[in-house]
Amino acid sequence: MGLNFELLKRVKTLTAYCPIHPDVHLVALKDHAEFCPKCAQNNIRHRHNEAVLTGVWQAYRRDFHGVLENDSIMDDFDLKKATFDNYEVEPGSEAELNLKKAKQIAGRYLDRNYQANTIITGLPGVGKSHLAVSMLKGVNDYIKPDASCLFISVNEAMRLIRSSFSNKQSKYTEEYMTSLMGRVNLLVLDDLGSEASFKRESTEASDWVQGVLFGILNKRNRTIITTNLTTKELKEIYNPKLISRMNKGVAKNDGVIKFTNATPDKREVIF
Repeated sequence: MGLNFELLKRVKTLTAYCPIHPDVHLVALKDHAEFCPKCAQNNIRHRHNEAVLTGVWQAYRRDFHGVLENDSIMDDFDLKKATFDNYEVEPGSEAELNLKKAKQIAGRYLDRNYQANTIITGLPGVGKSHLAVSMLKGVNDYIKPDASCLFISVNEAMRLIRSSFSNKQSKYTEEYMTSLMGRVNLLVLDDLGSEASFKRESTEASDWVQGVLFGILNKRNRTIITTNLTTKELKEIYNPKLISRMNKGVAKNDGVIKFTNATPDKREVIF
């Protein structure tokens, strides 16, 4: 910026000195209080530094705390509202016990040294995804220092990656998605093994999906997996190496949250 010479003409140098900078004369500007030019310069520099630091802090929060909000891929947007507090249960029910266990496991993930996956399994509509989102939010809000958490619908992620094959402008390439899911501190893979994700159009398509999942899970030790399938059904879909990666630390840490027929479908409509 250039100097404002008209403004400078109205500046009057006083005989008094600045109490902070005794070698600098105070100056006066019409309709303004007298001031020290050096103090004013320092204040401008300080405000600039504050602005820079604010920008750095916002970028830091975006790269960690904000990943859950900005980068998650959900095919059910109602899940954005999910919390432990609005997960409805009946006293003494299986759902209440699973809610308590989900809170306990979320507490474990606050410790960065906790290295284990969690599997939430059961029929559709019992609230598996709701619990998984609630666990992520709890960790995202309270882990110190900040760490990135991410929710990924496997159905939608695979669709986006496939669409990038013919859309060169899409950011959802296989490389981008495997890198994103591989590096976050805590990841939810939602609805793993669903029929829509693994409809076998050909052997190659099935091998490709398993290859993508293996590339993600092979990098990770902290993943929450939700699935409608049993262990037996999962083994019928995936190869043993992938099953092994899913089960990292699960048995050792009692990391299964299981819903049975005792928990009704929350989405069921009676008519």
